[in-house]
Amino acid sequence: MIYLDNASTTKMYDEVIEEYNNISKNNFFNASALYNKGLESKNLINKSRNTILNSLGATNFDLVFTGSATEANNMAIYNFSNRKNKNFVFSMAEHPSVFNVAKDLQNKGIEVRFAKLTKEGVVDKEHFKTLIDENTCFVSIMNVCNETGAVNDIKELVKIAKSINKSLIFHSDGVQAFLKIPVNLDNLGVDIYTISSHKVNGPKGVGALIVRKGLNINPYIIGGGQENNKRSGTENVAGICAFGKAVSINFLKLKSDYDKIRNLKKFFYNELKNIKNFVCYTYNESFSPFILEGSFLGVKAETMLHMLEEYGIFISNGSACSSKKQGNRILESMGLNFAEIESSVRFSFDYDTKIDDLKYALEYIKKVNENYLKITNKGK
Repeated sequence: MIYLDNASTTKMYDEVIEEYNNISKNNFFNASALYNKGLESKNLINKSRNTILNSLGATNFDLVFTGSATEANNMAIYNFSNRKNKNFVFSMAEHPSVFNVAKDLQNKGIEVRFAKLTKEGVVDKEHFKTLIDENTCFVSIMNVCNETGAVNDIKELVKIAKSINKSLIFHSDGVQAFLKIPVNLDNLGVDIYTISSHKVNGPKGVGALIVRKGLNINPYIIGGGQENNKRSGTENVAGICAFGKAVSINFLKLKSDYDKIRNLKKFFYNELKNIKNFVCYTYNESFSPFILEGSFLGVKAETMLHMLEEYGIFISNGSACSSKKQGNRILESMGLNFAEIESSVRFSFDYDTKIDDLKYALEYIKKVNENYLKITNKGK
């Protein structure tokens, strides 16, 4: 199996599975219990919390564990949705767990503004600047686009926004940036940041909302007051510890293997661009090395996806969270035409992606592409 859909989810490392199983067997206790075994579980949670915060250079932040990044994004945005006569600013490239919440706010009569994208897929800074005013209370701009790999200059966008209104809250969905590109939250300037476990070789069902110290966040889920009264519900001790284990492994890989991933992507791109009907609009040295999106013109993306699946190759036709929907607002915002969007596929890599995996994938990508064009007479 050649798995090239790592932006959708990643495979858990063996060490992470071992950690999960060990905690499930030996530290299954309720972290809210007052006896010593409960305290041990609570300490394990806090150990993972500190591991994650340290990996992000987040000395001035607290971390709230959630059930997913989607929950964390919802929690961040809805916390400020009761402010009257205020406006919210988002980008057109946001993940559905942010963008659809923005649309929900809009449907409730709240003023929502959307920043345009450049043709490269990053937020248009000049347009963004025109959206911020004294009534802007909340801004959410993703760090790395889950579909194209475009990296937004969050530090600069924070500077622009807060130079106009220093009291606004700046949130960033960092799911595709976390442990993929260097991130230091103390220097980034954001107030709130979202991450996910299953995108970094940890288990599904665990995410985190990272909040600047001193910023009051009300609980999104109310109950027993877990997570310092910020997120009720019995903690997923095994999942959280496995998340921490995955972070500790990948944090080391971020420093040592970043260039390896970048070179793999460059090799893959250079091979693909020799295919006559391949068009790439997301290859940029400043983008995440883990994501590459492009179009095989004349070949429907879903058809290519299923044809490659027959050879044990797994890719994506865009974001897994929105691939069942018609159209593509991100690519449309970048100015792509219907033919480019209809044939757009995404390849996404992981630290264990190998050059031989890509060579195998390229062999069958070329074969599938040529066969499809012959069958449909589009290769003439």
